[in-house]
Formats: sequence, C-alpha cells, structure tokens
Amino acid sequence: MHLQLRYGHFAQYLTIAEELNELARSRGWAEATFWAPTVGKNNLFVAETEYPDLATFQRETEEFFSDAEVMKLIRSTAEHVIEGSAYDELLESAPHLA
Repeated sequence: MHLQLRYGHFAQYLTIAEELNELARSRGWAEATFWAPTVGKNNLFVAETEYPDLATFQRETEEFFSDAEVMKLIRSTAEHVIEGSAYDELLESAPHLA
C-alpha cells in the first residue's frame, strides 16, 4: 500500500500503522513492514505485507476489513492521509518467457 501523508502527520500515522501491526500479530495475520523513500515524493508512506500465497492474502484481507477494531483504527487515519493518494499493488515473480 502506498499513500502520501500530510506534512507534519508522519509520526501520528506511523503510530497507528504500528497499532494495526499489533492487531495483526494478535490475530495471526501477516504483519507489514513500513517504508519511506530515500528520494522521491515527499511524505510517501509504504506498507509492504508478504503472504505465502494468494488465498492467504484474500482470506486475511477479508478478515482485516471485517474486524471492527481494525476499521476503527483505519478510520482514524483519514486526517493524516492526502485524499486520493492511496493505492495498493499486488506483485508476483516475473515470468520466464520462452
């Protein structure tokens, strides 16, 4: 997940992201690693989560967005994120073409 944060809001958003990781850990879900670019777009925040397979990603995503405690934290991030800047990516290994 990539998103751009409002100036002066990085620390607050990171705190919420760490709380989400604590919930993920307590529920047995994959935890995210947080990144910020060394150069590039200002106040960009990236959360990277690895899953063993697509089925696990789908199951945990459904559980994540169905969890009231998680959604309360997600909603609390709105004041920190620049609207319209968030997007997700799902990457897989590049195929070896013949």
